[in-house]
Amino acid sequence: MRTRAAIALAAVPQLALWLAPPARACSVCGCDPSSAVLGLERPAESSMRVGIEDRYLQKESGSVGDGSREGEREDRINLRLQYSPPVPRLSLQLELPVYAWKTHLDASNAVDDTNRGLGDVGLTARYEMLRLGGLAPRHTIAATVTLKAPTGGNAHLAAADHGEFDEHKQIGTGTWDDSAGLFYTYADLPAVLYGGFSTRINGTNTRGNRYGNAIFLTLGTRRTFLKSERLYLALDAQLRSAGKDAVPGDTYDPNSGGLIAYATVTAGFALTQDLLIRGTLQLPVYTALFGVQTEHPVAFLAFAYDVTL
Repeated sequence: MRTRAAIALAAVPQLALWLAPPARACSVCGCDPSSAVLGLERPAESSMRVGIEDRYLQKESGSVGDGSREGEREDRINLRLQYSPPVPRLSLQLELPVYAWKTHLDASNAVDDTNRGLGDVGLTARYEMLRLGGLAPRHTIAATVTLKAPTGGNAHLAAADHGEFDEHKQIGTGTWDDSAGLFYTYADLPAVLYGGFSTRINGTNTRGNRYGNAIFLTLGTRRTFLKSERLYLALDAQLRSAGKDAVPGDTYDPNSGGLIAYATVTAGFALTQDLLIRGTLQLPVYTALFGVQTEHPVAFLAFAYDVTL
């Protein structure tokens, strides 16, 4: 991370840029606004970044009265491999999500299933269409495209399911999904301003289930501190708007999709010139979700290590 230059590039905060009928807000299916970190950060040219991030979340949806109440708790580990080849302005990312555990709660709030394993793998390409300002550019505009493959298990049956698959208990969607985004950063060190948007188009799995398509917006700022400039703090405003999830029979899950706004706080510290530790807390501050859905804060803890090739 070569201290100042590395924190300026590598630590620009992450973004967007990466259930029975009731809930499928994107925080559960994995497409939350903080998932596509390649949108606003990348390793230096001819360098590789190896990262590991642990993400914890919980969510409830549905009503106790009609028996549709359910909840989820999960601990997901994201393994990321980012590489900037000796091709100007291009970066690539391979992301492998591994569920340490994904627990499902029934209408009585009792655990009725636990699943774990590899989730859906994603491959992202980032290209900087504009760079103005020298080695540490003042203005950067970058575009990203992502392809997510159905590598996660989508045929898990719990004892309580009576032979019927519950999409909310799977660790994979069973679909090929596409994402694209556009991101801008303005650097006036030690401060950086950034913003961007992305959209996600989801496929339909073999059982006829499809998560609602989504749009993500982010606007944020970060600043380095200390004489060494190894510490940075960031504040993001993030917005996600998702459509309802489609279920077999040309109908929609009434307790899915909608709009949610987050306030996201991130702190990062460069332990060495090449090793960064980062913590993020994503707080839901406004929701206009369809049906009955309850969102909670989402916590991230990440390490990133840069290797010059």
